[in-house]
Amino acid sequence: MADTLTILKTRRSCRAYKPEHIEEEKLKAILEAGTYAATGMGEQSPIILVVRNQEVRNKLAKLNAAAMGMDIDPFYGAPELGKR
Repeated sequence: MADTLTILKTRRSCRAYKPEHIEEEKLKAILEAGTYAATGMGEQSPIILVVRNQEVRNKLAKLNAAAMGMDIDPFYGAPELGKR
């Protein structure tokens, strides 16, 4: 329990990303963890999308920025995207 509290207290938002893609093994572990995340009353099946294609990622960034009325990269340069 102490480890969990330490992690929660020291976590930070990330707004800068390396240009490299995450390793396949790490991505699979992250996706597995996401499938066990809490859902509304345990009744929602998780759907997780990962975008690794740079062209698609850039198009999504442009559409998202336009929806926000801004001209920035809303994904802070992350080379790939994941959405649960």
